[in-house]
Amino acid sequence: MFGLFAKKPPQNPAQQAITGNFNLTAQLGASGRTIQFAGYVYDGESLESVQARVDLFRSIIDREKTLAEIPELEAKREQMLKGLQQARDVLTELETRRKNGERLSSQELLNVNNMRTNIKKVSDEIEKGTQAIAEARKRVGAAG
Repeated sequence: MFGLFAKKPPQNPAQQAITGNFNLTAQLGASGRTIQFAGYVYDGESLESVQARVDLFRSIIDREKTLAEIPELEAKREQMLKGLQQARDVLTELETRRKNGERLSSQELLNVNNMRTNIKKVSDEIEKGTQAIAEARKRVGAAG
C-alpha cells in the first residue's frame, strides 16, 4: 500500500514529505491552562507509527491533567474540612445550650438535626476526596 498509511515506516521521517498533521489539546484543570501537541504525518508512514505517537502524547496529556487535578482536589478537600469544623462548632454550641437548659427555637432544633446528617455526608465526601487524591498521586507517581 502506498501513501499515507504504508506498511513500512520511513527511515528518517524528517526527510519525508509531510502529508498531514494533527493536534492534541487539553485543558489542565479549572485553571484555564492548556497543553498542546502538534505532529506531522509523513509520506509512507504507517498507521501504527502515527497511532504510537498519538498514544504517547495522550499519555503525557493524561498525566498532566492528573497533576493539575491534584491541587484542585486538595483545595476542595481543605474547604470541606473547614466547613465541617464550622458545622461541628455550631452544633456543639447548640447542643451545649440545650444541655444547659436553654430552650432552642424550632429553627435551631431543625438545624441540629440537619447538621448531624450534613456532618456525616460531608465526612463521607472528605473521605472520598482523600481517596481520589491518593489515587491521582499513585497514577502519576507523585509522593503525597
